[in-house]
Amino acid sequence: MQPMTLPQTADRTQPSLRQKQKWPWWSIASLAFLVLIALACVGGWLAYSMRPTEAAAWPTAVFVTITPPPGPTYIVVTSAAPTPAPWSNLTRVVRVAGTQGLQLRIRSAPGTKSDTVKLVPDGTRLLIIGDGQQAEGQTWWPVRDPTDNKEGWAVSTYLAPDVGP
Repeated sequence: MQPMTLPQTADRTQPSLRQKQKWPWWSIASLAFLVLIALACVGGWLAYSMRPTEAAAWPTAVFVTITPPPGPTYIVVTSAAPTPAPWSNLTRVVRVAGTQGLQLRIRSAPGTKSDTVKLVPDGTRLLIIGDGQQAEGQTWWPVRDPTDNKEGWAVSTYLAPDVGP
């Protein structure tokens, strides 16, 4: 009996079906992991882009307005003719008010062109020592500072009746 021989093929370089190259297990696992990450990203993007927009979800600009407390009421004389002094019989003590941190100029004569005798801050008590006069469209009062007895003229815009301590 003759030994059995296998049929010879013309080209032995071709692998058989069983000898095809196999992928390593870690490369297949990595590919599956990347596919899962891509699906998660697409799902997250879709969920974010399709969510309803709410007014409360967006920042709101808030403007804070600080209103200063109301100041004293001023007497403004609009006529150029001499008028009786509105405070002549009512009060003889006034306080400097409304200069907004600046000081009131007590001048040597009624009017803004007169020399400055003294500067006094808000809250200073002054004594009215005579009748008011009109100058430059405003009423000016002769005043005395009781702390140093300096006298001069002050515009009525920044004088308010003193109502107590």
